[in-house]
Amino acid sequence: MYKVSRQREWIYDYIQSHPDRHMSVEEIYEGLKEENREVSVATVYRNLKILQDENRIASLMLESGKQVFDKTCRPHDHLICTTCQKVFDVDMPYDRSIERKAENQLHIPIESHSLVLYGTCTDCLQKKGKV
Repeated sequence: MYKVSRQREWIYDYIQSHPDRHMSVEEIYEGLKEENREVSVATVYRNLKILQDENRIASLMLESGKQVFDKTCRPHDHLICTTCQKVFDVDMPYDRSIERKAENQLHIPIESHSLVLYGTCTDCLQKKGKV
């Protein structure tokens, strides 16, 4: 249990106020600065970790090594645009049968899974003239 912190609530509120974005530490920090919220990058890092520990946010590691943060903690899947690297939540039923199949094959308990789809988003397709 962590003590309530004004900065942590600013960070949480900022993430929640951008529901269609999966933002990096730097993007969150810059957004808070634009809102005249006085926080350091170290404070953002520390509080994002606490918010994850409290299961209030989730994170996703991109292939580039960049970590982005997600307002949605429930198990769900993602699509990453292979052109612009934007991350989208995929709204489809979470399939726990994948976990059972892996348990049967590997003979170890599986706690959860993450499905990441790759494709080109609508905005990038439009820019390429393919929509």
